[in-house]
Amino acid sequence: MFDYNTKPYKFRFQGEITVPGDKSIAHRAIALGALAKGVTQISNFTYADDLAVTAKVFQDLGAKIHTEISNKDMIIKGVDHQLQTLDRPLNVDNVGTLESLLLGVLASSTNQYQVVGGKYLSQRSNERLLKLLRGMGANYRSTTKQVLPMQVSGSNDLQGITYHQDISSAQIKSSLVLAGIYAKTKTTIIRKLPTRNHTEVLANYFGADVTIEPDVIVVHPGHDQLQGQSLTIPGDFSSAAFYITGALLSDNSQITLPRVGLNSTRIGLLNVAKQMGANITVENRSTKNVEPYGDLVIKSQKLHGTTISAEQVQSIIDEIPLIALMASQASGETVIEGIHDVHLQLSDRIRNMRVELAKLGIVMQLNDDTIVIKGQQEITVKDDVDSHNDHRIAMMLCIASILTDQPFKIKNIEAIDISYPGFIADLNKVLLVK
Repeated sequence: MFDYNTKPYKFRFQGEITVPGDKSIAHRAIALGALAKGVTQISNFTYADDLAVTAKVFQDLGAKIHTEISNKDMIIKGVDHQLQTLDRPLNVDNVGTLESLLLGVLASSTNQYQVVGGKYLSQRSNERLLKLLRGMGANYRSTTKQVLPMQVSGSNDLQGITYHQDISSAQIKSSLVLAGIYAKTKTTIIRKLPTRNHTEVLANYFGADVTIEPDVIVVHPGHDQLQGQSLTIPGDFSSAAFYITGALLSDNSQITLPRVGLNSTRIGLLNVAKQMGANITVENRSTKNVEPYGDLVIKSQKLHGTTISAEQVQSIIDEIPLIALMASQASGETVIEGIHDVHLQLSDRIRNMRVELAKLGIVMQLNDDTIVIKGQQEITVKDDVDSHNDHRIAMMLCIASILTDQPFKIKNIEAIDISYPGFIADLNKVLLVK
């Protein structure tokens, strides 16, 4: 475990930085490339810890994966849905996205597998997802409470289901899409609220037949021979969000972020910032890639409070800690409504965000369904802070540190390696002492 000592200065942002490739897209591209027939080439791939876990799991299942770290390429020779039998467990560590994707993938294999995980996933219940996958015909056996470790035996006679979402979860939806590709009848997901749509978009790109409408997703049978593809992953908006927040809040700042992904289900923080009065420029917009992208230009601006509706929450699920920081420095009051589903999925993150920001003098009201944050709170360091091994909290605290000249220690800073190992080095490239 490592600690990071922040600097006794305030900083401003100046310059240009290219953020890593989108991690959410990369997880799904690895899974689909591994399942497909032929070769998949993924460009602008980020070598973060949790993506390494995903690659290792699909290598264990038989995919041949070659990485070119120098030019950020990954090449996958898929197994054409012929998953390898194993005499050892598949270890998903603490990668929640991988766990959900894998349970969906294994639903259509008649092999038997054991899936194990780290401390966090060994405590996270999969009750909702497993009930749905069992309804399709797969079998999952867990020692207790529907958590890992788990024995999985799928079926080559999966039947599609109709699922009226009771919780807005992109992970559950993605798992059902991957299982539904190999089902004998159609799988219908009636959405509660829109969530990130990378799985269904990429599934179609690899040759599946998924109808995507605002309120319903249908996975059609008979299109289960996926074909390897080439794709370039745009910059990760969730990584860009740290620079966006910092540049908006730090006086006399201007920064450019090239080729950032602009998928409409992911740019909730951008929309919230605009609600709060920000004017962010998008240049060189492209829609020719599988996923849209553009160059973002951000200048420091005065922000005001806003109300964030329940419909918006799924598109800011990764950025709630940053939005809390942003709201604390804006004028007026910000209310985040309808966080019940997020609280169910990310209760530790929400609670830890509140605890750690309080150590910096930033307070908020939090209940099961609403967060209320008063603006113009002065950052006053009361104690050292801790990432709680949450990469997004660790990086949010780094951004908070540039807004104060009171130094503090961030404990367990290595959590950033989960998604953005080079974050502090990149951040320092665009910071100037005020």
